[in-house]
Amino acid sequence: MTSELERPAVDQLLRANGTGVLALTNGTGVLALTNGPDAYSFPESFGYDGEALYFQFVYDEDSKKMAFLETTDTASFTVYTTDPPESVIVTGPIEKVPEADRTVAAAVIAENAEIPTLNTDPEKHPRELTFDFYRLLPRELSGRVFRDIASSQTRS
Repeated sequence: MTSELERPAVDQLLRANGTGVLALTNGTGVLALTNGPDAYSFPESFGYDGEALYFQFVYDEDSKKMAFLETTDTASFTVYTTDPPESVIVTGPIEKVPEADRTVAAAVIAENAEIPTLNTDPEKHPRELTFDFYRLLPRELSGRVFRDIASSQTRS
């Protein structure tokens, strides 16, 4: 049994969790990056300020993630927890953060992102990597809470 999460609960789930699955799509994929027939998805740490989700991408010139990003019109990002079982899906355009907003992006990411080990080739020297901030501008936010049918019937 599922029910909708109200906007305050959606915001709370996004603020409380620093990792989700980013899906970049041109309108044909869900939970994956897509450039037509091919799809690509990956977990990504993020920050959320109530208006946008912020990411710091680290990549090199051969980045599959950035190649898919270039073909993406609409991104989808899913965050979930298992206790309690809830999920939020955010969709909208994703863009490079303008220079003037980089400080905001860094602060938001520092506030609630869970920064994992850099997902890059360990043989690459840091000078060979690019670090850029991106943000997903929510066009749509939806959330679900999953309730145990047996316990919801006992409460009735």
